[in-house]
Amino acid sequence: MSGSDRPRRERRSGRTAGLSALAAIIVCAIVAASAAACSPPAARQAVPGLPAIPAATFAPGWASAGALRTFTGQDLFNQIDGGAELFLEFGFANLRLQAYMRDKAELTLGAYEMESAAAALGVYLMKMGRETPFPEIAARNSGEEAQVTIVKGRYFVQVDNLGDVPASKAEAAALANAFLAGVDAESGPTPLDALPSEGRVPGSERLIRGPYGLQPYFTFGEGDILSLGGRVFGALANFRRPDGAAFDRLIVPYPDAGASAAALAHLKANLDTYIKVTADRSDSFDFVDYRSMKGFVARSGAVLDIRFNVED
Repeated sequence: MSGSDRPRRERRSGRTAGLSALAAIIVCAIVAASAAACSPPAARQAVPGLPAIPAATFAPGWASAGALRTFTGQDLFNQIDGGAELFLEFGFANLRLQAYMRDKAELTLGAYEMESAAAALGVYLMKMGRETPFPEIAARNSGEEAQVTIVKGRYFVQVDNLGDVPASKAEAAALANAFLAGVDAESGPTPLDALPSEGRVPGSERLIRGPYGLQPYFTFGEGDILSLGGRVFGALANFRRPDGAAFDRLIVPYPDAGASAAALAHLKANLDTYIKVTADRSDSFDFVDYRSMKGFVARSGAVLDIRFNVED
Protein backbone atom coordinates (compact mmCIF):
# COMPACT_ATOMS: atom_id res chain seq x y z
CA MET A 1 0.00 0.00 0.00
CA SER A 2 1.31 3.43 -0.88
CA GLY A 3 2.65 5.52 1.96
CA SER A 4 3.92 8.46 -0.10
CA ASP A 5 0.92 10.61 0.73
CA ARG A 6 0.90 10.10 4.50
CA PRO A 7 0.30 13.41 6.25
CA ARG A 8 3.12 15.50 7.61
CA ARG A 9 2.49 15.44 11.32
CA GLU A 10 3.48 17.74 14.14
CA ARG A 11 4.02 15.53 17.18
CA ARG A 12 2.75 17.06 20.37
CA SER A 13 3.98 16.09 23.83
CA GLY A 14 1.62 15.66 26.74
CA ARG A 15 2.84 19.04 28.08
CA THR A 16 1.97 20.80 24.80
CA ALA A 17 -1.48 19.23 24.73
CA GLY A 18 -2.07 20.38 28.31
CA LEU A 19 -1.04 23.95 27.52
CA SER A 20 -3.34 23.94 24.47
CA ALA A 21 -6.27 22.83 26.61
CA LEU A 22 -5.51 25.55 29.22
CA ALA A 23 -5.30 28.19 26.47
CA ALA A 24 -8.68 27.10 25.11
CA ILE A 25 -10.26 27.47 28.57
CA ILE A 26 -8.80 30.97 28.97
CA VAL A 27 -10.05 32.03 25.53
CA CYS A 28 -13.53 30.77 26.29
CA ALA A 29 -13.55 32.60 29.62
CA ILE A 30 -12.53 35.86 27.94
CA VAL A 31 -15.13 35.61 25.22
CA ALA A 32 -17.82 33.88 27.20
CA ALA A 33 -20.40 36.15 25.65
CA SER A 34 -19.82 34.47 22.32
CA ALA A 35 -21.39 30.99 22.34
CA ALA A 36 -19.82 30.16 18.99
CA ALA A 37 -16.29 30.66 20.26
CA CYS A 38 -16.80 28.13 23.06
CA SER A 39 -18.80 25.61 21.09
CA PRO A 40 -17.62 21.97 21.14
CA PRO A 41 -15.17 20.78 18.45
CA ALA A 42 -17.83 18.86 16.55
CA ALA A 43 -19.91 22.01 16.11
CA ARG A 44 -16.92 24.16 15.14
CA GLN A 45 -15.89 21.63 12.50
CA ALA A 46 -19.31 21.24 10.89
CA VAL A 47 -19.47 22.61 7.36
CA PRO A 48 -22.89 22.87 5.67
CA GLY A 49 -23.29 20.20 3.01
CA LEU A 50 -20.23 18.18 4.06
CA PRO A 51 -20.08 15.10 6.32
CA ALA A 52 -19.02 16.12 9.83
CA ILE A 53 -15.49 15.43 11.02
CA PRO A 54 -15.86 13.20 14.11
CA ALA A 55 -15.46 14.56 17.61
CA ALA A 56 -12.90 12.86 19.83
CA THR A 57 -15.70 10.83 21.43
CA PHE A 58 -15.42 8.21 18.65
CA ALA A 59 -13.62 6.03 21.26
CA PRO A 60 -12.90 6.42 25.02
CA GLY A 61 -9.83 8.39 26.06
CA TRP A 62 -9.16 10.24 22.83
CA ALA A 63 -8.70 13.99 22.34
CA SER A 64 -8.40 16.17 19.26
CA ALA A 65 -4.78 17.12 18.54
CA GLY A 66 -4.70 20.53 16.92
CA ALA A 67 -7.17 22.28 14.69
CA LEU A 68 -8.93 20.88 11.67
CA ARG A 69 -6.89 21.62 8.53
CA THR A 70 -8.47 22.08 5.11
CA PHE A 71 -6.80 22.01 1.70
CA THR A 72 -8.36 22.90 -1.65
CA GLY A 73 -7.03 22.85 -5.21
CA GLN A 74 -3.29 23.30 -5.57
CA ASP A 75 -2.95 23.67 -1.78
CA LEU A 76 -2.86 19.87 -1.73
CA PHE A 77 0.82 20.04 -2.68
CA ASN A 78 1.47 21.61 0.73
CA GLN A 79 0.17 18.47 2.45
CA ILE A 80 1.09 15.46 0.34
CA ASP A 81 4.74 14.46 -0.05
CA GLY A 82 4.36 13.49 -3.69
CA GLY A 83 1.18 12.20 -5.31
CA ALA A 84 -0.98 15.32 -5.32
CA GLU A 85 -0.96 15.22 -9.11
CA LEU A 86 -2.94 11.97 -9.12
CA PHE A 87 -5.70 13.42 -6.92
CA LEU A 88 -5.91 16.56 -9.05
CA GLU A 89 -6.02 14.48 -12.24
CA PHE A 90 -8.97 12.46 -10.96
CA GLY A 91 -10.89 15.56 -9.81
CA PHE A 92 -9.94 16.71 -6.31
CA ALA A 93 -12.30 19.05 -4.44
CA ASN A 94 -10.96 19.35 -0.90
CA LEU A 95 -9.17 17.55 1.92
CA ARG A 96 -10.06 17.87 5.58
CA LEU A 97 -7.47 16.58 8.01
CA GLN A 98 -7.90 16.02 11.74
CA ALA A 99 -5.49 14.38 14.19
CA TYR A 100 -6.43 12.70 17.48
CA MET A 101 -4.30 11.52 20.42
CA ARG A 102 -4.55 9.13 23.34
CA ASP A 103 -1.36 8.97 25.40
CA LYS A 104 1.31 8.01 22.81
CA ALA A 105 -1.19 6.74 20.25
CA GLU A 106 -2.19 8.95 17.35
CA LEU A 107 -4.77 8.63 14.58
CA THR A 108 -5.22 11.03 11.69
CA LEU A 109 -8.35 11.15 9.54
CA GLY A 110 -7.93 12.42 5.98
CA ALA A 111 -11.25 12.95 4.17
CA TYR A 112 -10.67 13.64 0.46
CA GLU A 113 -13.78 14.87 -1.29
CA MET A 114 -13.58 14.13 -5.02
CA GLU A 115 -15.79 15.49 -7.80
CA SER A 116 -17.63 12.17 -8.26
CA ALA A 117 -17.90 8.64 -6.93
CA ALA A 118 -15.94 7.42 -9.98
CA ALA A 119 -13.11 9.83 -9.13
CA ALA A 120 -12.99 8.60 -5.53
CA LEU A 121 -13.00 4.99 -6.71
CA GLY A 122 -10.17 5.75 -9.13
CA VAL A 123 -7.96 7.10 -6.35
CA TYR A 124 -8.85 4.21 -4.04
CA LEU A 125 -7.93 1.57 -6.64
CA MET A 126 -4.56 3.26 -7.14
CA LYS A 127 -3.87 3.48 -3.40
CA MET A 128 -5.29 0.25 -1.98
CA GLY A 129 -2.33 -2.03 -2.78
CA ARG A 130 -3.32 -5.66 -2.38
CA GLU A 131 -6.84 -5.24 -1.08
CA THR A 132 -7.00 -6.55 2.49
CA PRO A 133 -10.22 -5.25 4.04
CA PHE A 134 -10.99 -4.66 7.70
CA PRO A 135 -14.47 -6.20 8.10
CA GLU A 136 -15.18 -3.79 10.97
CA ILE A 137 -15.27 -0.80 8.59
CA ALA A 138 -18.65 -0.05 6.99
CA ALA A 139 -17.40 0.62 3.44
CA ARG A 140 -14.99 -0.82 0.89
CA ASN A 141 -11.50 -0.59 2.37
CA SER A 142 -8.01 -2.00 2.45
CA GLY A 143 -5.96 -1.89 5.63
CA GLU A 144 -2.75 -2.60 7.46
CA GLU A 145 -1.65 -1.52 10.94
CA ALA A 146 -0.24 1.85 9.84
CA GLN A 147 -2.93 2.91 7.37
CA VAL A 148 -6.44 2.14 6.17
CA THR A 149 -7.74 3.41 2.83
CA ILE A 150 -11.50 3.61 2.27
CA VAL A 151 -13.93 4.63 -0.47
CA LYS A 152 -17.57 5.56 -0.06
CA GLY A 153 -19.56 7.74 -2.41
CA ARG A 154 -17.37 10.61 -3.58
CA TYR A 155 -15.02 10.31 -0.60
CA PHE A 156 -11.61 8.69 -0.47
CA VAL A 157 -10.64 8.36 3.19
CA GLN A 158 -7.39 7.52 4.93
CA VAL A 159 -6.93 6.73 8.59
CA ASP A 160 -3.23 6.88 9.52
CA ASN A 161 -2.10 5.08 12.66
CA LEU A 162 1.35 6.59 13.19
CA GLY A 163 1.75 7.14 16.93
CA ASP A 164 4.68 5.90 18.99
CA VAL A 165 2.25 3.29 20.31
CA PRO A 166 -0.19 1.98 17.67
CA ALA A 167 -3.89 2.47 18.23
CA SER A 168 -5.95 -0.69 18.09
CA LYS A 169 -7.67 -1.83 14.91
CA ALA A 170 -10.99 -1.32 16.69
CA GLU A 171 -10.14 2.33 17.45
CA ALA A 172 -9.05 3.01 13.85
CA ALA A 173 -12.27 1.41 12.61
CA ALA A 174 -14.34 3.43 15.09
CA LEU A 175 -12.86 6.68 13.77
CA ALA A 176 -13.47 5.65 10.17
CA ASN A 177 -17.05 4.59 10.85
CA ALA A 178 -17.81 7.81 12.74
CA PHE A 179 -17.01 9.77 9.58
CA LEU A 180 -18.53 7.30 7.10
CA ALA A 181 -21.89 7.44 8.88
CA GLY A 182 -22.39 10.90 7.38
CA VAL A 183 -21.27 10.01 3.84
CA ASP A 184 -23.90 9.17 1.24
CA ALA A 185 -23.29 6.01 -0.76
CA GLU A 186 -23.62 6.41 -4.53
CA SER A 187 -24.69 3.30 -6.42
CA GLY A 188 -24.99 2.76 -10.14
CA PRO A 189 -22.77 1.99 -13.11
CA THR A 190 -19.05 2.79 -12.93
CA PRO A 191 -16.47 3.13 -15.73
CA LEU A 192 -15.26 -0.37 -14.79
CA ASP A 193 -18.45 -1.76 -16.32
CA ALA A 194 -16.84 -1.24 -19.73
CA LEU A 195 -14.45 -4.12 -19.01
CA PRO A 196 -15.62 -7.62 -19.98
CA SER A 197 -15.73 -10.10 -17.13
CA GLU A 198 -14.43 -13.10 -19.08
CA GLY A 199 -10.76 -13.66 -18.33
CA ARG A 200 -10.44 -10.59 -16.10
CA VAL A 201 -8.10 -11.03 -13.14
CA PRO A 202 -9.98 -10.00 -9.97
CA GLY A 203 -8.33 -7.14 -8.11
CA SER A 204 -6.43 -5.86 -11.14
CA GLU A 205 -9.04 -3.28 -12.14
CA ARG A 206 -7.97 0.36 -12.29
CA LEU A 207 -9.37 3.63 -13.59
CA ILE A 208 -7.28 5.97 -15.72
CA ARG A 209 -7.97 9.67 -16.23
CA GLY A 210 -4.66 11.02 -17.43
CA PRO A 211 -0.90 10.46 -17.61
CA TYR A 212 -0.25 10.10 -13.86
CA GLY A 213 -2.66 7.18 -13.64
CA LEU A 214 -1.44 5.56 -16.85
CA GLN A 215 2.33 5.79 -16.32
CA PRO A 216 2.62 2.96 -13.76
CA TYR A 217 1.21 0.54 -16.34
CA PHE A 218 2.45 1.64 -19.76
CA THR A 219 4.04 4.64 -21.46
CA PHE A 220 2.61 5.29 -24.91
CA GLY A 221 4.12 8.77 -25.11
CA GLU A 222 4.56 12.12 -23.39
CA GLY A 223 1.79 14.07 -21.71
CA ASP A 224 -1.88 13.27 -22.10
CA ILE A 225 -1.20 10.76 -24.88
CA LEU A 226 -4.76 9.35 -24.82
CA SER A 227 -6.45 12.77 -24.84
CA LEU A 228 -8.36 12.07 -21.62
CA GLY A 229 -8.13 15.69 -20.53
CA GLY A 230 -9.02 14.94 -16.92
CA ARG A 231 -12.60 14.37 -18.10
CA VAL A 232 -12.70 10.93 -19.74
CA PHE A 233 -12.27 7.73 -17.69
CA GLY A 234 -10.49 4.70 -19.08
CA ALA A 235 -10.94 1.27 -17.45
CA LEU A 236 -7.89 -0.99 -17.17
CA ALA A 237 -7.39 -4.57 -16.00
CA ASN A 238 -5.21 -7.61 -16.49
CA PHE A 239 -6.69 -10.54 -18.43
CA ARG A 240 -5.76 -14.17 -18.95
CA ARG A 241 -6.66 -16.28 -21.94
CA PRO A 242 -7.72 -19.94 -21.54
CA ASP A 243 -4.17 -20.99 -22.47
CA GLY A 244 -2.81 -18.95 -19.52
CA ALA A 245 -1.25 -16.14 -21.57
CA ALA A 246 -1.77 -12.69 -20.04
CA PHE A 247 -2.31 -9.18 -21.36
CA ASP A 248 -3.47 -5.79 -20.14
CA ARG A 249 -6.57 -4.22 -21.63
CA LEU A 250 -7.61 -0.57 -21.47
CA ILE A 251 -11.02 0.49 -22.75
CA VAL A 252 -11.70 4.21 -23.18
CA PRO A 253 -15.23 5.39 -24.07
CA TYR A 254 -15.02 8.95 -25.45
CA PRO A 255 -18.02 11.29 -25.68
CA ASP A 256 -18.52 10.57 -29.38
CA ALA A 257 -16.92 9.03 -32.46
CA GLY A 258 -15.27 12.30 -33.43
CA ALA A 259 -13.47 12.49 -30.09
CA SER A 260 -12.25 8.88 -30.33
CA ALA A 261 -11.02 9.44 -33.89
CA ALA A 262 -9.10 12.54 -32.79
CA ALA A 263 -7.65 10.63 -29.82
CA LEU A 264 -6.48 7.79 -32.08
CA ALA A 265 -4.84 10.24 -34.49
CA HIS A 266 -3.07 12.01 -31.62
CA LEU A 267 -1.86 8.69 -30.22
CA LYS A 268 -0.45 7.58 -33.58
CA ALA A 269 1.31 10.89 -34.16
CA ASN A 270 2.92 11.04 -30.71
CA LEU A 271 3.89 7.44 -29.90
CA ASP A 272 7.02 6.98 -27.86
CA THR A 273 10.05 6.19 -29.98
CA TYR A 274 10.51 2.79 -28.32
CA ILE A 275 7.16 1.64 -29.76
CA LYS A 276 7.33 0.23 -33.28
CA VAL A 277 4.15 0.11 -35.35
CA THR A 278 3.97 -3.22 -37.17
CA ALA A 279 0.64 -2.76 -38.94
CA ASP A 280 -1.22 0.50 -39.53
CA ARG A 281 -4.88 0.71 -40.55
CA SER A 282 -7.37 3.58 -40.60
CA ASP A 283 -9.02 2.68 -37.28
CA SER A 284 -6.37 0.49 -35.66
CA PHE A 285 -2.70 -0.39 -35.47
CA ASP A 286 -0.48 -3.14 -34.09
CA PHE A 287 2.79 -2.49 -32.28
CA VAL A 288 5.69 -4.00 -30.34
CA ASP A 289 7.52 -2.30 -27.49
CA TYR A 290 11.21 -2.35 -26.56
CA ARG A 291 10.77 -5.73 -24.83
CA SER A 292 9.25 -7.18 -28.00
CA MET A 293 5.89 -7.41 -26.23
CA LYS A 294 2.98 -7.01 -28.62
CA GLY A 295 -0.08 -4.82 -28.48
CA PHE A 296 -2.76 -3.22 -30.59
CA VAL A 297 -5.16 -0.30 -30.58
CA ALA A 298 -8.58 -0.47 -32.24
CA ARG A 299 -11.34 2.14 -32.53
CA SER A 300 -15.01 1.24 -32.79
CA GLY A 301 -17.43 4.14 -32.71
CA ALA A 302 -16.64 6.23 -29.65
CA VAL A 303 -14.44 3.58 -27.99
CA LEU A 304 -10.71 2.86 -28.08
CA ASP A 305 -9.82 -0.73 -27.14
CA ILE A 306 -6.13 -1.00 -26.26
CA ARG A 307 -4.21 -4.16 -25.44
CA PHE A 308 -0.56 -4.21 -24.38
CA ASN A 309 1.93 -6.50 -22.65
CA VAL A 310 0.42 -9.27 -24.77
CA GLU A 311 2.05 -12.65 -24.19
CA ASP A 312 2.24 -15.00 -27.15
